[in-house]
Amino acid sequence: MPSPLGHALTGMAVGWVIADPVVPARRRVVEPAIFGAIAAAPDLDILVGAHRMYTHSVGAVLVVLVIARWMLGPGQWRLALAVAAAWASHVLLDWLGSDTSPPIGLMALWPFSDDYYISPFGLFDEISRRYWLPQEFIWNNLAAALKEVAIIGPFAVAALAVARWRRLHPGAASAARDRP
Repeated sequence: MPSPLGHALTGMAVGWVIADPVVPARRRVVEPAIFGAIAAAPDLDILVGAHRMYTHSVGAVLVVLVIARWMLGPGQWRLALAVAAAWASHVLLDWLGSDTSPPIGLMALWPFSDDYYISPFGLFDEISRRYWLPQEFIWNNLAAALKEVAIIGPFAVAALAVARWRRLHPGAASAARDRP
């Protein structure tokens, strides 16, 4: 399963693409950090012994969407969708990860199914939590994080470029849509 760095980078990229590009400068600075934190948040379930269960599911994504919509208020649908998409990116990355700790995978389709799912591709390396083995904990996790940056980084840079372009050309998308 990917590291918090990989999750945060992906959440930032997803948020940049979906969120409203025309926002105050102060919010534009804070939003990526919020999207990154939200994307890493599902792993907090490890603190209550329910790792890769309910928080790693489409049900959790829907709950996050409803809460974000409620907290953000009217007219903030894009931001609520960006928050939910950042959370959903965590589920996708974990599904694409490697896992050797039973039960293998995550409860991605909860509440519709309690089964565990994992992609056969194993795109991202497993992150070790065995801190008492420094060789494994430090070097394997560093290698896994660098691999995540190499895979996710180009997408994040492209997402930032798209967000910046949309901010600098706010009417371009609607003008193109209105042309016959």
